[in-house]
Amino acid sequence: MKLHSLIVSCLFVAVLTHGAAYGQESKPPTNLNPVLEERLRNAQITEKRLSNGAVITEVKFAGSLQPNFDLGCISISEVTSDFNPPALIYATKKCLQQGEYSKAWALLATGTGFAYYDIKRLADRSTQGARTVLLMNAFAELKDEQREKSQKISKEIQRDPEQVKAYCDELIRIGPPTYEPQWAILHGIGAYQEPRNGHYLTNVDTKALGDEILRTRCTPQKS
Repeated sequence: MKLHSLIVSCLFVAVLTHGAAYGQESKPPTNLNPVLEERLRNAQITEKRLSNGAVITEVKFAGSLQPNFDLGCISISEVTSDFNPPALIYATKKCLQQGEYSKAWALLATGTGFAYYDIKRLADRSTQGARTVLLMNAFAELKDEQREKSQKISKEIQRDPEQVKAYCDELIRIGPPTYEPQWAILHGIGAYQEPRNGHYLTNVDTKALGDEILRTRCTPQKS
């Protein structure tokens, strides 16, 4: 998926849940794995009764999708590899609300890139939806005008080789993430795949992964 298409879909997607690890109409599951048991011990659980009598259970795991820094609408030159995707995505939201659309584009491109890098390395298959839920939660309250303006400026930036190069230079300076991706790890329920070492797959080429992110973000789009 091209970066512009991803950004547009992120900004226009409807919110289905608000930070939920899962929502379901059922009784509490039995025979849980140890990771899920631990998550549930510290979870916030709420129930909503629908008009048809069905009960929807929403579970929010402690620490899931949480920023590791409380950032304002910062410029890309202020971004470091210590900032996790939730920190960057919520900073993006602040920029959009303040009309700083160019800053928002750079933060969103970086945040989604970091999220992709994190999730591709994690062995827990149930973390795969973490980026989608994060983006839905962050942008749920944006106005249509803000979404449309963001889409327009996103296209303009990505068609401008000079702006793309300037952003790419900053992305190279920042380098790959250096934080522990607890925001995504704590979103999962322990559905591990192998081969792994703890939370991480051991068969992932992290250099190739980083190069892929640079390639998708450092290539101007054709007009």
